Amino acid sequence: MKGFNSVFFIICTIILAAVAYESYIQAVAIDEGRIGDSVFRHAVANLFNIMRFPMHVMFKSWARIPLKFALGIIINCLFYSFILERILYFITRPKPEEEETNDFPEE
Repeated sequence: MKGFNSVFFIICTIILAAVAYESYIQAVAIDEGRIGDSVFRHAVANLFNIMRFPMHVMFKSWARIPLKFALGIIINCLFYSFILERILYFITRPKPEEEETNDFPEE
């Protein structure tokens, strides 16, 4: 793959894994009724619906087995990291130099 930034990919994966973990903890807190009225904590808990997509939505059986559940979250983080890395590449990629055109008429 052209211009793949592995350092950004790894950093992004680690950050997304931390966000996925925290959003899971907050989602569990909502289910148990222990989250309170914090808008921020509710927003983080609702972020789990995004973090579990696409593996737990497309493969519902993965959500029932703890090892597959964790593996699905890891795959999602890798997927989102790859997408973010490609977006960064397309934003920052070097522009091809414009070819010189001869504006003078031929004699």
